[in-house]
Amino acid sequence: MRAPLLYLLLALPTLAVAEPFQVTAVPRQVVLGRDAVVVVRVPRPPGMPVLRAAASSGHLAPLASSPPGEAAYAWTPPDIRYPLLAVLAFWVDRPGLPPEPTFLHIPLLGRTTLNVDTRGGPGTQVVVRVGEKDFGPLPTDRRGRAQVPVEVPPGVREAIVLATSKRQKLRRTIPLAVPPAQPLIALLSPLPLREDADGWLVTLGDGPVPGAALHLRVDGAAIEEEGPGVFRLRPVPGAREIHVEARRTDGTASAQVSGPVEPAPVEPPAPPEPPAPLAPLEVPLVWAPPPPRARPAPPPAPRPRAPVWAVQVLGGVFVAGGDNQGPQASLALGVRLPGLGERVFLEAEAGWRQATTHFTLEGLGTVDARVRALPLGVSARIRVLELGRLSLHGRVGGGAVSYTHQATGSFFDTPLAQRGWTSLGFVAVQAAWRLGWVSPVVELQGARALASTPLVEARFGGVSASVGVRFSP
Repeated sequence: MRAPLLYLLLALPTLAVAEPFQVTAVPRQVVLGRDAVVVVRVPRPPGMPVLRAAASSGHLAPLASSPPGEAAYAWTPPDIRYPLLAVLAFWVDRPGLPPEPTFLHIPLLGRTTLNVDTRGGPGTQVVVRVGEKDFGPLPTDRRGRAQVPVEVPPGVREAIVLATSKRQKLRRTIPLAVPPAQPLIALLSPLPLREDADGWLVTLGDGPVPGAALHLRVDGAAIEEEGPGVFRLRPVPGAREIHVEARRTDGTASAQVSGPVEPAPVEPPAPPEPPAPLAPLEVPLVWAPPPPRARPAPPPAPRPRAPVWAVQVLGGVFVAGGDNQGPQASLALGVRLPGLGERVFLEAEAGWRQATTHFTLEGLGTVDARVRALPLGVSARIRVLELGRLSLHGRVGGGAVSYTHQATGSFFDTPLAQRGWTSLGFVAVQAAWRLGWVSPVVELQGARALASTPLVEARFGGVSASVGVRFSP
């Protein structure tokens, strides 16, 4: 499939455009949940440089059984159910020039069943038009309803319902709940990069994605945009790897790419001029061992990457049985730990919980009791799953709880007060919806924290539900 070529650099107006690869794919589109793999073939004439490939989503792997003169790949779609456009890119490294990838667009179609209510009687024929394809006709039941299975291509946000009977003709538009996901690829060229030469970063979606539409984080190199979606990279001294993290500013896609940096070759010194011939001398021969060779200094270790911080504020209610229930709130500050796929955050958390109860003792009067708890602890939060803007996290942690118990009554001379400490352990599940730096969060938590004294028997754990926001770059 021939895709538009990248914009040429302004400083290179006379470059010849490279011929695109004749890329073929079977099948040309994927129905999610039905089609398991796509076979992609690219011709490779003799003498062609190393062919490189990347995909915006899913998994692209070369096939070992490729015939001569051809490169074959197996592309596995991502484990999703909503429509998405997948983009595959193929290119070769060009010395001193940015790559010119050839695109292959693979639409991923989502399947769903639409419940249509025509508000008429039985016998109405229903057709649902999604994009350029019609599904049906299907007859309605005695209540005028029909269930129509449809396939939704990427980019389609609504469907048209056409209902026809002897008494009526109905045309109605219904919205489709499709997340606004877009493709994004980040690729480096050439590989490996040289520490004494410039390299290239290219960002692609269904076309070039300029820097104004991206949040870019580059470790190990300086970056300068030469054209829409084309960036010049200059490795910093001592860098042994370049890591790029690209994210669309509207939060609809992200991509990561890394590449090694090899040292510049050392030029051998010029051979010395031959000395002038000398008269032969008779001198005794003395053998001396050659001087030891100096070992080259080991390359410096790669610079550690700076962690990312996060601040989280939650509020909700907890239920721990009996009168042990009430409002709660928490504030957490976390940092992302290096390694482990950059999915683990270490968080320090402070919270507040309160439970109140009112009861009457026969012959004495009414007693009002209130227990306040201030949990302090640490936890580990792990990102388990990420689908577009939606991400799921698991949390586990523990700490200590400072509590205050105060009871008042008409038969007390002075209010009854007590303070103490107890331990806390908890596990939680979170769902977050990313909106740039701000993410709304919903959390379900199970905890255990018990205070048992002669004056009070309180539980601060139990099951809780909270909502809030998280701030993170």
